[in-house]
Amino acid sequence: MAIVFDDKTAKFESVIYEDEVVALRDFLQANAGDEVKFDFNACEDVHLAVLQLVMAYKKSYNCTYEFSPEDKLYMRVLKGFDSSENNCN
Repeated sequence: MAIVFDDKTAKFESVIYEDEVVALRDFLQANAGDEVKFDFNACEDVHLAVLQLVMAYKKSYNCTYEFSPEDKLYMRVLKGFDSSENNCN
């Protein structure tokens, strides 16, 4: 697995493919309401379905991101996501 779960932290390593979606969903459901940490320091790229889960969690609950200094597209997407502008009605 490219996502390692430890307490309230999801550590993303290497390239994260769509087959990680179910495990991440289960982790987020188990921690719903709690502040979780998404550690992207060792991550090279992330499938869009995984990013959608991360952004959906941020829409409803508190979370923090940790990134490597290297600029990557998925990082710009997550940093630029403003949950107050996302209308889901």
